[in-house]
Amino acid sequence: MPLATKKKPGRASETIAATVEPEPQPEDTEQPPALKVTALIFSYNNAAGLRRCLTALDNSKDRQQIEVLVVDSGSSDESPTMDSEFPNITILRLPRYFGWTKALNIGTRTAAAELLLCLTPEVEVMPDTIPSLLARLESDPEAMAVCPLLLDTNRVPPRQFFRLPVPATGEKIEPVDIDISAESVAVEYATFRALLVRKYFVRGINYLDERYGDFGADAELCYQIRRASRKILALPQVTALFTPGPPRFAGARAITAADRTHGTAVYFGKHYGFLRGLVFRLGAIVKALVTLRLSLFMLLASFSKIDGSQTAVL
Repeated sequence: MPLATKKKPGRASETIAATVEPEPQPEDTEQPPALKVTALIFSYNNAAGLRRCLTALDNSKDRQQIEVLVVDSGSSDESPTMDSEFPNITILRLPRYFGWTKALNIGTRTAAAELLLCLTPEVEVMPDTIPSLLARLESDPEAMAVCPLLLDTNRVPPRQFFRLPVPATGEKIEPVDIDISAESVAVEYATFRALLVRKYFVRGINYLDERYGDFGADAELCYQIRRASRKILALPQVTALFTPGPPRFAGARAITAADRTHGTAVYFGKHYGFLRGLVFRLGAIVKALVTLRLSLFMLLASFSKIDGSQTAVL
């Protein structure tokens, strides 16, 4: 009787494994382009403008490199639901109107990109606006912020650039006309309507000073940029369309006036000494009392600013 031969365990499986070709691994899929710019839009009760603004951003060149982040400050219109029409945006819905400063700080802390394009819904960028701003900022290490030239529907520039506030002129900020034929123009003060700024600088000054409400934070940022011996450049050959939004509610005039005075007093106190800020504030309080603007007087005397505590529709 023949002897049975024992099978050595594992030998067959080893032989099969040695002869089977390894399965090809899928090639690495192409990664999406890194985000370079966060378009940070401060939104409040201007759904028509916001829709135009978002449509223009979607039509931008290199759209895949742009994050669109809307900070809605308690709008009562359809603005907070605009992400149903524009799925490639993010909306941060604030319960009340806390003012520009707090809203932009929230947006800045959320933004994924290292460059922030502050916008309002009144602004519609052209397809090449953002790439042109980005190219200039990346090529000029001395520039900390760049701005397009805003043009209204009649191709007329609205007031966009100013001199920084000084105690001699108080709340009256002097507008500056620039040479629209120039390639670039250094400016002192550009508003948040359309401003591309390096996020690391905003972080470096510990974000926007929340002693400001609506008024003053843009002037403060521009002051800090100039203090750091860096430039803010207007680029007249890079344009965007500006369409004025709806007017503010008349009942909010007192609080907006008080907020402007408060912001100016904070600015003067920080950069010209505490006494300058106090004298300016006291002068505004006395003027409101003498002219019998009692609601404004009460707001100024209590150092009120726009901070979300107001019940008036702004």
